[in-house]
Amino acid sequence: MRYSLENPRSYLGSNIIGTFNVMEAARRLQVSHLLMASTSSVYGANIEMPFAETQKADTPLTIYAATKKANEVMAHSYAYLWNLPRTMFRFFTVYGPRGRPDMTLLKFVDAIFENRPIDIYNNGKMYRDFTYVEDLASGTLPSGEYWKLRQSEAA
Repeated sequence: MRYSLENPRSYLGSNIIGTFNVMEAARRLQVSHLLMASTSSVYGANIEMPFAETQKADTPLTIYAATKKANEVMAHSYAYLWNLPRTMFRFFTVYGPRGRPDMTLLKFVDAIFENRPIDIYNNGKMYRDFTYVEDLASGTLPSGEYWKLRQSEAA
């Protein structure tokens, strides 16, 4: 998200145009069900915790979050217009071996290894969920198999 403040055009290009291109390809290739990545950042200014997928997500606080919310809305339109079922996952702070060094978790680890103080955000009153990339993949990939199975049962 920090990079989106410095370079918002890159997020518009990759998230809006890139997602549009993926949805267009899925439509042309007649994909049976599209699995897409969004972000917990779309919850934005919501203060009710924990977040629930039934909550409104109309108050994104960053360009990054706004582009991901726009992706969700575009995917909804595609599902309606082109009968392209989709599932949108709102991931929470994904980290792993190829993580960006500006991410909070990696900054914490670096600080620990370098014996530096850890940056504390929001006076220590901030809570954050982290998701390891392999856990995310092991939960997401079976969703694709589930939809393939449902599609074959319907045929």
